[in-house]
Amino acid sequence: MTIQIEIDEDKLMHLFEQGVLCASDFRCLNSESKQQVSKLCLTSCSKRLKKITCNIPIAMYKQAH
Repeated sequence: MTIQIEIDEDKLMHLFEQGVLCASDFRCLNSESKQQVSKLCLTSCSKRLKKITCNIPIAMYKQAH
């Protein structure tokens, strides 16, 4: 059984950022929604990647690659 709902863009972004909802958890019912969800998902992922710090010194990274 599926449930059709409508959700505010800010609330959806919050759920993505909290990691409690992923775009693969649902499907969009139209192309406009799909484009907006993709945009929100990419923005959320970008924010997460900016928070991740790398502790490997550059010299060690270059030696390994």
